[in-house]
Amino acid sequence: MVRNVILGALALLCCACLLGAGCTTTGPAQTNTTTPVPVNTTAPVTPTETVIGMPNPAAAWCQEQGYGYETRKDAAGNEYGVCIFGNGTEADEWAVYRAATGAFNETANGTAVNATVGDIVGISLRENPTTGYLWNATLSSGLTLLNDTYTVDPHSEGMVGVGGTHLWLVRADAAGNQTFSAVYKRPWENTTGTEDTFSLTLKVA
Repeated sequence: MVRNVILGALALLCCACLLGAGCTTTGPAQTNTTTPVPVNTTAPVTPTETVIGMPNPAAAWCQEQGYGYETRKDAAGNEYGVCIFGNGTEADEWAVYRAATGAFNETANGTAVNATVGDIVGISLRENPTTGYLWNATLSSGLTLLNDTYTVDPHSEGMVGVGGTHLWLVRADAAGNQTFSAVYKRPWENTTGTEDTFSLTLKVA
């Protein structure tokens, strides 16, 4: 009996030692060896697009017509362009361009339009010099002829009898009713009153 008690006590003592050792034993410390990933806080760069500037249509038109062209500066340093015609007259490139591209044609015959002193007006009429017929134009004293040109229609090489367009650019220099009129005839023939005519009145203020 005593022997059994002693054996039991020894067994309990061994268990207590084993449990105590298990509770107090610690493993090696864990080290975080993961390398942090850097964060890119810079916004993505968008490639800069190269914008190709459109040519100035007014300047291009003046030069395509064979007129002189100059870029100048006003008193404030602002740049502007002028068309210089063969007769020495000149005008602002945009005023000329608008007049030419918005020119009055045969549909405006016999009509009146409003204008302001200094305005440039274009008149564009069909013409065919190969037949000998030309528009003979007359301007009232308050209008100044800046330029007039004839442009033949596009045609195949060697083709004859091709017509074209006659363009007049006039400037309103005086107030009042000013008139552009023209007669379509052969210059060497007398006027009979049966010819085609064109008339445009500018009411200049």
